[in-house]
Amino acid sequence: MRPAVGVAAPRAGMLVCVCDPQLDVPANDNARGPAGIVPLALGFAFAVLAQTVASAALPLAGAQLAPREGLATLPFAAMLLGAALASFPASFLRDAFGRRTGFALGASLGIAGGVLLAAALVQRQFAWACLGALWLGMAQGFSFFYRHEAAAASGRPAAATAGVLAGGLLAALAGPTLAAFAEDLVAPYFLVGAAGLAALAHTASLGVAVRLAPDPLPVFRAKECAPLSAIAVPTALGALAWFGMNAVMSGAPLGLVGCGIGEAAVFGFVALHVAAMYAPAVPLALLGDRVPPYALAVLGVALVALAVPLDLMRTPEAITAALVMVGAGWSVATVGATSAIYRAGPPGRLALALHDGGLFLAAILGAIAGGLMA
Repeated sequence: MRPAVGVAAPRAGMLVCVCDPQLDVPANDNARGPAGIVPLALGFAFAVLAQTVASAALPLAGAQLAPREGLATLPFAAMLLGAALASFPASFLRDAFGRRTGFALGASLGIAGGVLLAAALVQRQFAWACLGALWLGMAQGFSFFYRHEAAAASGRPAAATAGVLAGGLLAALAGPTLAAFAEDLVAPYFLVGAAGLAALAHTASLGVAVRLAPDPLPVFRAKECAPLSAIAVPTALGALAWFGMNAVMSGAPLGLVGCGIGEAAVFGFVALHVAAMYAPAVPLALLGDRVPPYALAVLGVALVALAVPLDLMRTPEAITAALVMVGAGWSVATVGATSAIYRAGPPGRLALALHDGGLFLAAILGAIAGGLMA
C-alpha cells in the first residue's frame, strides 16, 4: 500500500502512526519541533570536553604503552579513524532512527571508549588503548553532526554552525582544571583520571541527547537535494585545514615534553589549542553570514598553513603559537566549509557523510604526517 501524498514512507524507528494527514496528529512524542541551538551546543560542549582530554592523553598514552617508538601516535590516529568511520552511520542513522538515537549512540560509544582506555592504562595494554581511542573517535564523529543539525534547521547556516562550535569554548577552558582534579583522584595511575573524565563527559552528552526535542512529524515538502558536486570545493578546503591542524596537534604533546615541559602541564597547552579551535566561533555566530563562506574557508586554510612552519621550530613558544594559530584556522575554515555546502542547497545524507568522512580522512593523514615529523 502506497503512503498518502505528503506523508513520508514508514521506516525503522519512526514513532508515529501511519495515518491520514488530514486527521489529528497522533498522540506520541514526535509532535514537537526541531531542536534548539542551546541543547545542540550543550551536547557538543560535553563532547568537546572529552575531545580536549583525549587529544592530550592519547599521544602520551601511546608513548607510555607502545611496544615501539614509531607506534606512539597510533592511538591518536585510531581516534581520528573512528571519527571517519562514524561519518556514514552518523549521517544515515539520523534518518533511520532520529536525532536522539543517533547522538545517544555516539555518546554511548564515547563512554565505552573512555572506560576501555582507563583499563588499558591500568593493565598496560596497548591494543586496548587503540580500541578505546577508536571508540572515542567514533563518538567524536557523531558529535560533529550537531553542527549539521543546527545548520539544516536555520536560514543562517554559518551563524548556526558557529553557535554550536562556540559551545565547545567553555568546555575547552574547563578541561585542564577538571583533568588535573581527575588525575589527583586516581594518582599514581597516570592518565587514568583523564580517561575516566572523558567517559563522564560523554555520559553528560548522553543525558543531553536523550532530552533533545524529538524529530518533527514525518510530513514534508519535497525538496531537491543539491548535487554531490556541490560539496567538492568546500570539502577540499576543509580537508586542507583538518590535515594541517592534526599534523601540528598529533606531534605537539611529545614535542612539548621534548622541550622540557612536564607531562601534566601538556593538558594546559592542549586546552589552549582547543580553546583557539572554538573561540572564533563566538564572533562568527554573530557575523558569520555577512562574510562569503568561501572567503572564511580560504582564510582558515591560510592560518593553518602559517602555523606549520612555526611548529617545525620546536621551541615551547613556537609550538604554543602554532597550536593557537592552527586551532583558529581550523575553526574559521570549518564554519566556512559547512556554510558553503548549505548555501548551495539542502545537502543529501550521502553528501554530508562524504563531506565529514573526507574531513576526518584528511585528519588521519595529518596525524600520520605529524608523527613522522615528530
